[in-house]
Amino acid sequence: MPRPILLVCCHPLTGHVTPVLRIAAGLHQQRGWRVAFLSSDFFRARIEAAGLQFLPLVGDVEHMDDDALFDRSSKLVMEGVEANSGLPQSVTDSRHQSLFALPGTWASLQAAIQTLTAENAGEQIFVISEAFFYGSMPLKSHWAAFPSVLPATLCVSITSPAIRSVDLPPFGNLAPFDQTPAGRERSMALWDEWIAKVSPLTAVLREKLEQTGVKDTSSVVFMGGSNYVWHDAIAQTGVPSFEFSRSDEPSGFSIVGVVPFLVPAAPPPFSWWNDVVTARQEGRRVVVVAQGTVETDPSELILPTIRLLADTPNVLTVAILGVRGASVSAELPSNSRIADYLSYDAILPYASVWVHNGGYGATMHGLAHGVPMVLAGDTQDKPESGKRVAHCGVGVDLQTVRPTEEALGKALQEVLADAKYEAKARLLQAEAAGMDCVGNVEEIILKLIATATERET
Repeated sequence: MPRPILLVCCHPLTGHVTPVLRIAAGLHQQRGWRVAFLSSDFFRARIEAAGLQFLPLVGDVEHMDDDALFDRSSKLVMEGVEANSGLPQSVTDSRHQSLFALPGTWASLQAAIQTLTAENAGEQIFVISEAFFYGSMPLKSHWAAFPSVLPATLCVSITSPAIRSVDLPPFGNLAPFDQTPAGRERSMALWDEWIAKVSPLTAVLREKLEQTGVKDTSSVVFMGGSNYVWHDAIAQTGVPSFEFSRSDEPSGFSIVGVVPFLVPAAPPPFSWWNDVVTARQEGRRVVVVAQGTVETDPSELILPTIRLLADTPNVLTVAILGVRGASVSAELPSNSRIADYLSYDAILPYASVWVHNGGYGATMHGLAHGVPMVLAGDTQDKPESGKRVAHCGVGVDLQTVRPTEEALGKALQEVLADAKYEAKARLLQAEAAGMDCVGNVEEIILKLIATATERET
């Protein structure tokens, strides 16, 4: 019996698309699956370059991408914000767009299924959804309308899991991990506060789901995990030692490993690149600092790191601005180098310390390359990354997007000087190297397909 076509759906932000696309490309290129990828036209070239079929978002979500989703003047972003302005920004950026765009992303998923069905008569489709593609949530209420779609779906999580637990506070809350009776009591109290605080957003989410024909939304709480547990299984990227253990782990939850990194085919095209290679050969420390591709104001973390390390002996600082063609006007010390845009997989093998604002993808790159970290971020998923980095001992979490120079300097010197951080980072690197992320995802897919096929027969 031929294997079904995999239809991958992903929230159209670079930080989400990049890891999901690597998994999808691995399934196609290494494992021989036919894969279609639903996203905005902004990512079309990357998707097709990986050999995957591109299927577009349509209607009012057609042009969703990094710029549109972080434009806080747009209707998609601002709807409902005034009434919920007390919420942390960690839940009012991309989470708002996922929620309010739900009817449009559901319409896009339906259109993608119809396209694949028309082009591949008689063949089956298996849907894989990244956790924050909310448009896949209505599917289980509409199986009968899509006979070509197997009645099982897989959720792929490429951020820290935002799933309610008696052992953890709500997503983005800085309260520590504590499984003692007192800790669980505190977490439950924080969840009660959270549920009350986000009740307007929960109401909107339920309304959006009901607009798509979902009948029972009583279990839905905004950022409570429905976008994960409504699927039949959850493939969580990362390694077990990095993730908090839960006594109430959802059914079908598996940690599958770190998304495979790419070995660059050639050295980066910077005139100073050999300085990096030479520094490591000579035993000097290379500190790499970046802020990702969305929150790219270099005054937050990049320029302070460069200044603080300017007089540090035997240290070379490499800063990645995250925007092609970007530059800084400030005068730079002799021990710093600037890249407008640079692959983390190219530079991190040379790094002694990895300084960034805590995006889950950047954090996973640090684990994959065995580099201790200093994190400084407090938006989106960044507080969750920071808590885990500190808890497992691979670095220091400063818990703010603009740390004081005193706090940042202390953290940099601590991670540079204390070998325990590097030792722990190497242990997690070995753990990551021992896990086959794409293979583990494929194993889950095969089990779900077998179960779904049995249901149909």
